[in-house]
Amino acid sequence: VVLWITGHEDWVFFLCAALYCGGLFLVLRIRTRSTGVVEKGAGPRVIMRNVAAGLRFMYHHPIIVSVVLLVVTHCGMTMSFESLFPVLTRDKLGMEDASIMGGSSYLMVGYGVAALMTSFTLAGVRSERARGRAFLVLAVLSGFTPIGLAFAPNMPLAVLSTAGMGLAQGGFMTLSHAMIQTVAPDAIRGRLMGVYSWHIQGFMASFNLVNGTLAGYTALTAPLILGAGGLGFLIAVALSMGRGPLRQVYSRGVPAT
Repeated sequence: VVLWITGHEDWVFFLCAALYCGGLFLVLRIRTRSTGVVEKGAGPRVIMRNVAAGLRFMYHHPIIVSVVLLVVTHCGMTMSFESLFPVLTRDKLGMEDASIMGGSSYLMVGYGVAALMTSFTLAGVRSERARGRAFLVLAVLSGFTPIGLAFAPNMPLAVLSTAGMGLAQGGFMTLSHAMIQTVAPDAIRGRLMGVYSWHIQGFMASFNLVNGTLAGYTALTAPLILGAGGLGFLIAVALSMGRGPLRQVYSRGVPAT
């Protein structure tokens, strides 16, 4: 939106920096005392022991590890799309994508606006049962919406599809963060969220590289890769119904610590 108003991409980066400053200001206003327990000291060994503590807790807690594995699958199969958007807009939608105002920017705006609105909406949901059911619904939508984008014949329908992706995927990720933090005790929460971010961001970036490579150097097209990822995640969601902890999450949400 800033780019459309000003016509200069430089202002977008200034806005990003200003928003980070705003976030820092809000964090500094937090006065709640943390009861987290981390190993004191410095150096690589201390850091690795703290990381290992977060990993141990994650992989030994049945609800958390189940949610994390589903979210990692979600990030790899449905959210690794950035490298495909330029190819999709050029080859399927017939739009040049050489400039920052190219076709893929419209898709990203549709995605981002919907994701932001969904995140704000879900922030007001307090019922764990409602969160669990929304988590399942948004997981299913996260699989269907990339398939819709793969079949979109023109730019308006493609933007509508990416808005659906933003709604589903942004909401799914918001709920997953909230659920994991609800379950985790304060003593380990920071380390747990650190290794959780490492998992989801690492898989998302890795599959972005894989998808871009496949679209650029093989006969696979961007719509085919998007559709296959969406279908693969729908299969993963169906299989997750057979896992007890996730069935509990879908039906009753997560129990608070």
